[in-house]
Amino acid sequence: MLARTPRATEMDFASILKIPPKPAEIADAERDWRAAVAEREAAQAKHRELHRVYFGQVPGQPPMITAAEVDKAGQEIEPYLKREREALELLETHRAAFDAELAALKQPIEAYRIAIGQKLDELEDLLGIGVLFYAASVQANVKLQSKLPGRCQGMIQHGVAMTRKILNGAE
Repeated sequence: MLARTPRATEMDFASILKIPPKPAEIADAERDWRAAVAEREAAQAKHRELHRVYFGQVPGQPPMITAAEVDKAGQEIEPYLKREREALELLETHRAAFDAELAALKQPIEAYRIAIGQKLDELEDLLGIGVLFYAASVQANVKLQSKLPGRCQGMIQHGVAMTRKILNGAE
């Protein structure tokens, strides 16, 4: 026999709709990536400075730096670029895993939407009884002791209908 799937209104949304904690690995990977970016930027700044010094040398004066030293500083950037790429890939892997965990909330959120819709239907039916009761009192020319039945139509139009519109617009 097939197991009975719980109806949306029977679900305990307070315990189901929980945001999973963000893994510490994401913060660690982001910190490592930012450090790798900073190291790469420092190496590039060093290369730019050496390049500036090299091309700023005055002819006829002893050289402060050689072209080989500038080229060497430029070649030293590659390991920093590689480390930055690897750190970014690790960060994206951790983020993708967390995003997949968040994507698992789609089904409970949809069940929550359905439950809200069902409760709105019930409320609309309940308020509809008040609308019919008020219409019957008007037709019978009877003044009611309460204004509630006369306000039920407004609650349907401005409360339930607006809430349903918001619910249907939320994706």
